[in-house]
Amino acid sequence: QDSGLRLHYVTRGPPTAPLVLLLHGFPQNWFCWRHLMQELSGEFRVVALDLRGCGASEKPPGRDSYRLELLRGDVCQVIEALGTPPAAPRCALVGHDWGGVLAWEVAATRPGLVEKLVVMDAPHRGAMADFTAHHPSQLLRSSYIFLFQLPWLPELLLSLADFQLVRTFLTGRWTGVRDTERRLTEQELECYLFTLDTPIPREPPPPPTLLLWGSHDAFLDPRLAPAMLRRLRPQSRLRLLPGASHWLPEERPRPLAQLIGQFLGGAQ
Repeated sequence: QDSGLRLHYVTRGPPTAPLVLLLHGFPQNWFCWRHLMQELSGEFRVVALDLRGCGASEKPPGRDSYRLELLRGDVCQVIEALGTPPAAPRCALVGHDWGGVLAWEVAATRPGLVEKLVVMDAPHRGAMADFTAHHPSQLLRSSYIFLFQLPWLPELLLSLADFQLVRTFLTGRWTGVRDTERRLTEQELECYLFTLDTPIPREPPPPPTLLLWGSHDAFLDPRLAPAMLRRLRPQSRLRLLPGASHWLPEERPRPLAQLIGQFLGGAQ
């Protein structure tokens, strides 16, 4: 719609059934959901979307084409086009990895489009910032993300501990202004920090949320999951899958389908 891009999706299940929209992670596409689609399609209309730049969806050039707000807008417009019922489109939104990050964002900014939220092995940005500040080893686990040059990651890392890294760059003994009479005052420093302060959602998304996590996730510390649950609303639930890796949709489709089906059916 707004972007004019053609986005590819695969669907299964009754066309009039409630919509379950699936958002894949990196480096995957819709195909990672093939098993779960089969499990859920008896009761739901399941749509597995190829995000822009992935799979068979169009791939606009330039990094600016993949800003967080544009990716989030794509998902919102897909829900508006396919959601159930058409007069007031909504869906159950399911995201894994980077698709889970987008799912958090959509549920937080457009809660009217998301009836229930299911997130697999994907951090909420606000929780990720706090957790990483106290568990620096998470930076090593998620260092692969640097390769993607995601729109929000540099800002998130620079903002840790009230922008302490930036403060050190500008005022440190070896990296800051050397002339003692020209060293930045706190007020001058704030002029720089103010422009760097990219908003990170602090409020948890309002829809009921099911958080799914593999206990052997190699990229995201499993301790992050209960840390996030403490930040979510009381009706949210966490299910840790023992022995499972980061790649839950392909590794554990049957137990996932059972947990998601119970959650969407109201048994939380």
